[in-house]
Amino acid sequence: MKAIGIMSGTSLDGITVSLIESGLNGEDFKVLNYKTYPFEESFKDLIQDVSEKGTTKDISNLHYKLGKLYAEVVSEFIKDLEIDTSSIEVIGLHGQTIYHEDRVSTLQIGEPSYLAVETHIDVVSNFRAKDIALSGNGAPLIPYFDYLVFKDFAPIVLQNLGGISNLTFVKDKDINNVIAFDIGPSNMLLDGLSKALFDVPYDEDGKLASNGKINDEVLSYLLSHPYLKRNPPKSAGRNEFGDEFLKEILNEFYYSNKINKFDLIATANFFVAYSIYDAYKRFLDEVPPVVVLSGGGSKNRTLVSNLKKLLGNTELKFSDDFGIPSESKEASAFALYALRTKYRKKCGIPTTTGAKDMSIWGCITYGE
Repeated sequence: MKAIGIMSGTSLDGITVSLIESGLNGEDFKVLNYKTYPFEESFKDLIQDVSEKGTTKDISNLHYKLGKLYAEVVSEFIKDLEIDTSSIEVIGLHGQTIYHEDRVSTLQIGEPSYLAVETHIDVVSNFRAKDIALSGNGAPLIPYFDYLVFKDFAPIVLQNLGGISNLTFVKDKDINNVIAFDIGPSNMLLDGLSKALFDVPYDEDGKLASNGKINDEVLSYLLSHPYLKRNPPKSAGRNEFGDEFLKEILNEFYYSNKINKFDLIATANFFVAYSIYDAYKRFLDEVPPVVVLSGGGSKNRTLVSNLKKLLGNTELKFSDDFGIPSESKEASAFALYALRTKYRKKCGIPTTTGAKDMSIWGCITYGE
């Protein structure tokens, strides 16, 4: 069965659209094609502003603007790849998270009706709400995909380096033994520093960080963040590591002339790697023999190099090595979840989100 998945994450890189083919349990899973459509800088700024200080009117208007944009990029994707829409079972639309608070509320925006009207394909959206209704955190959701697709390679850690770094430890084929949680900031912090210090959207290949030295005072300050020591299940986002966190670091160390810009981004890069290493030692039963990297941060050579140094004998691989392009992974996961929702199959790992049970995720907007 074929499905399309759509993801725009906390790093605000853009909208990733993925075409997959899979059985309902992830068997014979394949990414057939994918593409990322970057946000214009003005639109990226709008999302960030609305996420942090938007009014009800702002949120509603952006909800519909994003819905139109999702429909436009998917239509372009279908046209460019000459996809026969009658072969597509469903579209999974994660939407853009503008607020998330564990066990309390979560909000992903992007009106799905535009996609349904434009493509005449059923659209599944609002994936996180059912988990919260079942007393869960509503996050992380990707671990269930990791379990379905990677359980035959256990023991293995799937390490995402997106806006937030998060892990899934598939210890064996028993779903109850899966450990997963958000670790801390990744691209959200590194991209923010790149823009503030160097006026570039991100640190390409980690070149900027490679020119600096690690500052122990700054590193200790970053590692003292209370979230890092919180026990799982837990999730993080802009509330913990967004603009306020970035401003705090800049004011404390850079604007006060305690550190130069190259040393600051180098230290932040090492901090991201060290927070991952520390989470493995602190919260996993064992240091994983294999770690599979995905997300935009997997292209940051300095970050990957820092991880290699810290993890020692652990083998580092990339999701691309398993036929899942790093950039496409999360969009692909929501395509698979949408298939399961359409056929009334439950999703989730309650031990990782804190939910009372598995459930059928999302709401369907019919393509008619």
